[in-house]
Amino acid sequence: MDSSILSSLAESRVLVLGDIIVDEFVLGQPDRISREAPVIIMEEIDRKICPGGAANAAANAVSLGGKTELLGVAGADNNWEKLAASLKRISVDTGGVVVVENIDSAVKTRIMAGGEQLVRQQIVRIDNTRGIRITASSRARLFARLQKSLAEIDVLILSDYGLGVFTREFIAKIIEAARQEKVPVLADSRYQLLDFTGVTLATPNLEETSRAWGQNIEEEADIFEAGRQLITELESEYLLITRGAEGMTLFYQNGSHQHIPVNQRAEVYDVTGAGDTVAAVLALALGAGLEIEIGAKVANLAAGLVVGKPGVAVVHPEELARVISDG
Repeated sequence: MDSSILSSLAESRVLVLGDIIVDEFVLGQPDRISREAPVIIMEEIDRKICPGGAANAAANAVSLGGKTELLGVAGADNNWEKLAASLKRISVDTGGVVVVENIDSAVKTRIMAGGEQLVRQQIVRIDNTRGIRITASSRARLFARLQKSLAEIDVLILSDYGLGVFTREFIAKIIEAARQEKVPVLADSRYQLLDFTGVTLATPNLEETSRAWGQNIEEEADIFEAGRQLITELESEYLLITRGAEGMTLFYQNGSHQHIPVNQRAEVYDVTGAGDTVAAVLALALGAGLEIEIGAKVANLAAGLVVGKPGVAVVHPEELARVISDG
């Protein structure tokens, strides 16, 4: 595999539609034991906002050179303002995001503890996602923007974190509209994978595969059975099951499959957002017209890089070029 593939990825025009999450990281240093309860008091050192969910998929696509637009729903609040500013700095187009008064943006706050000379560890995550409410009116605005953009993009990512953007009817409208424009669609769905019938490619992890299959995956044979069943039910061209340290298994509509092992077993620092990285790389490959197995191999390398980074992270072309050359 040649690193010149990366220049092809950078030519793709990507639209990411889905659940936008504000990932907040509170960094602190343990200070003393509280007198109120037997817990450690942590002195806050820093606090930062990062793109999560669909926003993270968009950030990963743009980091590899893709022209990227983000569609979703956010609250008219300070959290979205901070995230929008960070996305603007990296050239993600957020003009189509539906910003709604009187709702809260979805926020996931991770408390990270550790001194300056230590690797910081996540001690708790606090989710505030109940305030994000998606209405039929918001979906209509998203669909109108999508229709305007379809003729100008090469690939569409549907990033579903279960926060309400996607209903079965909305999914069907989106996929049909994309099919009419001959735009490939990649679905990355946390809880309702089988509602994305007709997509070009779906990218579930083992947990999501088990949930959609309806059984626990306990041995190698289960993966193959589940993969063949899911790709048939989805009527998709491809299905990629991500398997962590065991790499990925790519299924084809004709019933064949291909296993892609990890390039090098590296120490995993943080798996947060790795699925978004895989989705972004595969979408760029689809948009560039590359063979799916090439895209999967590059995505596999990108995932190996991103899990070695703290928090929600992206992969840059020079990093990928280096591991491609080493391989």
